[in-house]
Amino acid sequence: MSSPAFAEAVKGDPIVFLPIGAVEAHGPHLPLGTDTFQPEFVVNAVCERVGGLIAPTINYGQHSSTRNLPGTIDISFDTLRALVMDILDALRRNGVRKVVVISGHFGSVHRAAVKLACERAARQGMKVMFLSDYELAELRAQVVSEGLPDGHGGALETSRMMDIRPDLVAEARTAGEFVSMDFMVRADPERCLPQGFGGDARMATPEKGRLVNQFVVERLTELVRRNFEG
Repeated sequence: MSSPAFAEAVKGDPIVFLPIGAVEAHGPHLPLGTDTFQPEFVVNAVCERVGGLIAPTINYGQHSSTRNLPGTIDISFDTLRALVMDILDALRRNGVRKVVVISGHFGSVHRAAVKLACERAARQGMKVMFLSDYELAELRAQVVSEGLPDGHGGALETSRMMDIRPDLVAEARTAGEFVSMDFMVRADPERCLPQGFGGDARMATPEKGRLVNQFVVERLTELVRRNFEG
């Protein structure tokens, strides 16, 4: 958009969607941008249904258990919090009042950083909604994994990616395990994911992914309408 086009669009009090992605290892079968492709897909689909504007994606996040795996490029908690805070400040300065922040990465520390920035924006008068699309997708995880344990880069995420970007999903897929650290804080947290992912990616299918993605889009559409169209 041009500057005048943006200024004109803001006069209509639109919802601005801010996708937050990541560059993170998801095993040998999924791309490093898995947590970017998923929220961008969801945001585009929801925006088509409810209208609004889509801000450029933040392509980096904070990572813990995958931090030392090849290809993961992370930023610190403070950097992420400040980055989201500055973007929300700039949007508010431009007259934006309603924002939906969608994170593809589900890490707890990552989400805490983003939430702090969102809470600050809310205190300053903005109407802000924040969630990870994974939170909604996880509601269908047991169906995808057929009741077996699943997690990072497993059947759920692989199925979603087979629907969104099948060209980036490797045909050769295996199962990954999660090893409990028994509450120990370690310098090598990647030990909890020996294969770089958790769950049986062999159970993934594009049909499962399509059902999950449709559910996520429909559920988020309902939430946005409920929270912003009152």
